[in-house]
Amino acid sequence: MKLGVRIKKIFYRRFMKPSIEKIYRKEEALTEKAGVITANNLSPVRFDIPLHIIDFAERGNKNNLMNRSTILPMLSNVRNINKSIDSLKKNENRKKVEIDDVFLENLKEFCMDQGLASIGFSKLPRHLIFKNKAVLFENAIVLVMEMDKDRIALAPHRKTVKMIMQTYNKLGIAANKIAAYLRKNGYAAQASHPLGGIVLYPPLAKDAGLGWFGRHGLLITPEFGPRVRLAAVFTNIANLPYHSKNSHSWIKDYCATCGICIKKCPPLAIKEQAIQQKNGLITHIDGEICFPYFVQNYGCTICVKVCPFSTLSYDKLHKTTIKKGFN
Repeated sequence: MKLGVRIKKIFYRRFMKPSIEKIYRKEEALTEKAGVITANNLSPVRFDIPLHIIDFAERGNKNNLMNRSTILPMLSNVRNINKSIDSLKKNENRKKVEIDDVFLENLKEFCMDQGLASIGFSKLPRHLIFKNKAVLFENAIVLVMEMDKDRIALAPHRKTVKMIMQTYNKLGIAANKIAAYLRKNGYAAQASHPLGGIVLYPPLAKDAGLGWFGRHGLLITPEFGPRVRLAAVFTNIANLPYHSKNSHSWIKDYCATCGICIKKCPPLAIKEQAIQQKNGLITHIDGEICFPYFVQNYGCTICVKVCPFSTLSYDKLHKTTIKKGFN
């Protein structure tokens, strides 16, 4: 075995894996706290991608998602997930529960200053909380960050997966900063990191009016299609401006007539008909087919790359859908 491969395996096994397992223990310990909101019988089990990535990384495939270019952002991701949990003790004595219009605009401006593409607000349904995870507040600020279009166009590629891990890192840092900003102004907050997370993000973002999800299982936004990553900050602010309607529901009709992500998926993991996963989720993705290919081919990302919403005008696609007889 080459020395570099051996060192990398030791790093994954002796440092990265224990660090992530420690985070999972902290997350599960939070469910024992009084007053937290936990999953219900409809909630899915989270597919813990980081641990599965490490298992594959230890096999030494040169096109692995976890490679030299992704180690540093992954280390930062681990550090910031820890920070999102450890900082919860700073919520003590944050008793303010309502905002006025001035602070709401300041909050939106602060979020945009962190490099976000957009934000939305939603009440958190319990069934979106992963089993064995807990949320402190049902009021969600959903965060959206764009992924670089040119790097997505290269997928699957080392530069693409490096950019994706960097986006996870930037968004995780932003979530922690927004939670700290809320605490500084007298509110309680809990940041949920984009890598893994404690809730299922795409339907939460849909509830916030930020887009709709396609058959590739990803949120499709009007600005960037599926070229985004998602996170959330949960807060005790009770009067956030929640969306009552979603103007993007036509996307499901377009997806029903498109199917390019199904045709172009290299391992044929995206199915025409929805299937039920072992964790209870109903999706068009067969995770047991998708994930091994995903990990061993620079995070794949072909479904994002080929999705028409990644490259074409949202309005143009909407008009095309209307012409086909959908609303």
